[in-house]
Amino acid sequence: MADALVTISTPSDGVRVLAFNRPTKRNALSQDLIDQLLQGLAAAAKDSSVRVIVVTGSSTFFSAGADITEISQLDAETARQRRYLEDLCRCITGIRKPILAAVEGMALGGGFEVALMCDIIFTSNTARFGLPEVSIGLLPGAGGTQRLTNAMGKFKAMQVILLGKQIEAPEAHAAGLVAGLYKPGTVLEETLTVATQLSGKSATAVSLSKEAIKRADDLGRDDEFERSLYYFAFGTADKREGVAAFLEKRAPTWKTG
Repeated sequence: MADALVTISTPSDGVRVLAFNRPTKRNALSQDLIDQLLQGLAAAAKDSSVRVIVVTGSSTFFSAGADITEISQLDAETARQRRYLEDLCRCITGIRKPILAAVEGMALGGGFEVALMCDIIFTSNTARFGLPEVSIGLLPGAGGTQRLTNAMGKFKAMQVILLGKQIEAPEAHAAGLVAGLYKPGTVLEETLTVATQLSGKSATAVSLSKEAIKRADDLGRDDEFERSLYYFAFGTADKREGVAAFLEKRAPTWKTG
């Protein structure tokens, strides 16, 4: 299917792979791509033969994040109505089957947030992560502020989000954000090995264990508050300037204090 922005495969019994397939846009999360990912996730969740889901990208980009051209068309109200990334967040976090992220290259913005929504992240030792939304006058809006703080602590999350600092894979691994580091080009294969092992476990025990771990991890989180700030930011002058500067390939001129 030529227009498939998410390719779907079943490399082994019980394992379903969903791969971002928008190479000319560095796998940016357009609405069409998100819709296809939602469809693929929903189908995998309902399919009793699927026991483990793997989400991946390409060798150079897991995903560059949200599609800035689409974001440039949104103000606070239209962003709220569109529920940008919100449906995806609810879908991924609501699936009871384990979801693994196989990350090569860069995972930025919404792409990093998708990886953070997954249950386990495996990556190459050259991968990089980042939440650069402040550079276009926005903030992470799909749980990034909450999940990164849970994973790495307040001060590191502040540095990454407020300064737009990227995290290299070894640092992410040392901080417990990434479960395994592998050579470039082998991450998906290694992830599939783990997925196959998981598919052989008790689906009930795995599901219940996942829910118990999530319960411990979610205490104190407030995704709704983050989203309210995210939607508010769409109505600001800084968002309009930041997105315009990005699309025009120039430095932004911030007008607010």
